[in-house]
Amino acid sequence: MTLLSALLIATAFPLEAAHAEEGPTTLAESGTLRVPVQERASATREISPVADLEFSCSPSTVDRELCVSVGVPSGQEEASASASNAGAEMRRESAVRASESELACSTGQLDYAYDRFNSCLGNFPVHITEIKDGKPVGTALMQVTAQMSLKQNSLTWKENIQIKYLEAAGNLTTTTFGISFAASCDKTCSMTAASPWAGEQSIRPGQTISGDVTFGVGTPNSGWNGGITTQYQMRFSQAGTIPLQPNTSWTNPQKIRCDDEVDGAAGCVYPHVKPNLELPLSKYGEAAATYLFQQQYSTHAWGTQEEPLHRLANEQAQQDNRDRTCVVAAEGTLDTPELFVRKSSTIPDDSCDEYPFAASMEGGTPGAFCNDVEFELVDGEWIYHNANPSKPWTEEAPCSRGHVPFELNRNAGGELGRLVKSQRIIDLDGYTVNITE
Repeated sequence: MTLLSALLIATAFPLEAAHAEEGPTTLAESGTLRVPVQERASATREISPVADLEFSCSPSTVDRELCVSVGVPSGQEEASASASNAGAEMRRESAVRASESELACSTGQLDYAYDRFNSCLGNFPVHITEIKDGKPVGTALMQVTAQMSLKQNSLTWKENIQIKYLEAAGNLTTTTFGISFAASCDKTCSMTAASPWAGEQSIRPGQTISGDVTFGVGTPNSGWNGGITTQYQMRFSQAGTIPLQPNTSWTNPQKIRCDDEVDGAAGCVYPHVKPNLELPLSKYGEAAATYLFQQQYSTHAWGTQEEPLHRLANEQAQQDNRDRTCVVAAEGTLDTPELFVRKSSTIPDDSCDEYPFAASMEGGTPGAFCNDVEFELVDGEWIYHNANPSKPWTEEAPCSRGHVPFELNRNAGGELGRLVKSQRIIDLDGYTVNITE
């Protein structure tokens, strides 16, 4: 067990005991579970603005220079409106391309969108202004899309770079530009292919150029060493000018973690995106109802965005948590606050299903501090009852113990195990739990 695991477990119980002694708020001993009506949740999507954004001007000939800017340059409102319309077109194209495994780009300028394995920079406007004798004489507007897909079981991944030349305006000396592009990364990461095309690529109004850059990691970095940062630089030139090039550069604001701590295989994720464990009541019955009961009727709504769970990887620590929470007695034993007494006569193959999970950092509270609950499905509604008359429910209870048929208990745990593997959830990683109809 890690030191942090031990500290969390050791310090949790006195705090919750204090809650119980300060006059806990009691709950009604039975009621109807509020089942959320919602569509199937997709992968968590996060938004972050680009970081370390820089751009510059460079002389091109005597009394003439090119300037690159990002966003809306002064006096270019019309170009900005055009960029917005073009951006909407690109976002529609992205939405059409997007599948369950492909992330749609953000709708905001200069924003990255993320899920656990993907990122997309989809509305990145680049303005080029030609200045002659100190005055702007023409502009060009381009838009960049960058879509990265990390791999669950690989330390090599690609990012597609696409540049679309939206329009030229004014009296540019020439509307044709040359673009070179280079990506880079730090820590144990290096570039297998740093540029999406060889050298400098020519582009004209209405044209789109694209290609892939490829990243590779020789040695997986551990979960908590700061992660990998990716960076980008674009350089522009105008045909027939000296090769001094204005440029723009930026950094992906979120770090990538590559590890080999899940199932013996190495892979990479965006660790700031929390995976979501989705458990339909129709499939997981009393198990899912137990977790939803804790989220809805306790001030400790574990598994929500506000109070996510965190994986506890050590199997012995998981068993210790389970033994503390589920002190199981034989059926017919006299109820006491700490005991979980099976009700096999009314609940076939009754078992103790603890929430938060024993395999989480938040698990392991002694059972005496948990609300004990049992359920029945009546006319499509889940009715809950206090399963232990010796222990009134409290809103402050940090855990719930559900009376759940063993197979449902085991199947819900198996779903968590599959999520750990598919989403590369390492020790201390946060995740959410979503109970659906």
